[in-house]
Amino acid sequence: MQNAAFWVVISGFFALGAIFGSWQVMMADLQRAFELSSGQLGLTLTLGVVGSFPAMLLTGRLADRWGARRLMLISILLSALAYASFHWVNHYPLLLISIISLMAASGALDVGINAAAVNYEQNTGDTRMSFFHAGYSGMAAVAALTTGFLLFTGLEFRTIYLLVAVLLVCLGLIYALSSNLDHLISHHQADPQAGEVHKLSLIVLFRTPILLLLAAITGLTFFSEGTLEMWSAVYLRLSLDLPTLVGAAGPAVFHFAMMTGRLGSGWILLHWRRRWVLRISGMMAAVGILLSVSTLYPAVILAGFLIAGLALAAVVPIVFSLAGDIAPKQAGQVISVITILGYIGFLLGPSLIGNLADLIGLRLALLALGVAGVGVVLMSFKIQHPVLDQR
Repeated sequence: MQNAAFWVVISGFFALGAIFGSWQVMMADLQRAFELSSGQLGLTLTLGVVGSFPAMLLTGRLADRWGARRLMLISILLSALAYASFHWVNHYPLLLISIISLMAASGALDVGINAAAVNYEQNTGDTRMSFFHAGYSGMAAVAALTTGFLLFTGLEFRTIYLLVAVLLVCLGLIYALSSNLDHLISHHQADPQAGEVHKLSLIVLFRTPILLLLAAITGLTFFSEGTLEMWSAVYLRLSLDLPTLVGAAGPAVFHFAMMTGRLGSGWILLHWRRRWVLRISGMMAAVGILLSVSTLYPAVILAGFLIAGLALAAVVPIVFSLAGDIAPKQAGQVISVITILGYIGFLLGPSLIGNLADLIGLRLALLALGVAGVGVVLMSFKIQHPVLDQR
């Protein structure tokens, strides 16, 4: 039964990877179809992320109250509906609604699967957070390459949205039939008055300095991850005018590096303290970004993406793991606090990079990611907590 629970949890990370791996490659097609500038695209993506905040704030409490599996079921079906809608949108207001809907549903799914992962670790003693996040990155790489290949063969990009939506519905059916695993992947509240206690606890969590610091590190990491995920294909395909398959290789290489790094981080964390891994990761990410923008050679650019992906891979799993240690009985709410505040990086990223790209070009705008990497290094030196100092 533990093995089944593992696969249910990691399938949620696969689902999120399929959503964003294909989405990122087709970003350039959406930009061309709606004739958007880089700044307009960035603003549109930012508005979409803003729309996801209320969903993540609500779903953190629902994950603890209803169980992570139920939240995963509801959010993946809503994600399928939102993703399918891109097949039909043909006006900008409808595009904006679809993006907001997708970001809200996928944000809820993000909270649900990470809450399930934390609960799985605590209920089974099987530490797999890095492995779960590797599942997201691996599937995103596969989805990006598959999408690039389908576009190369001439398949209309809007059709791909429907294909991904069908896969999400199939996973939703699996979640609906997995209620016998709730005791392994969900944390239920037995006290009917617990809701009020957790409402107060949520306010306290938002005021906890260590969680705010972890959220800031998450925000810088999400900023870097989101920028490379959303803009790498646009940079290669539109800014450098490279072929579709090369453009698809941008997010694919980054996601592959993230997967490899997360699989290997488990071994690294056996020999290095988590906070030291954060420091090394931030510095390597800055180096990778500098390498990728220092040349016009595709192979070197992709090598830079590879280094950045390997460096960033362990940061968010480590942050979630640290946060889970601080408040082990409120996994859903802690994850939602970290995710909501961390998503500010996603909120600022698309708009900042898009506007910088309009002013100085996308190549120079990507240098902001190097600054974010240095920020992770500096903030990691500030992490202090009695529980964490014992580990």
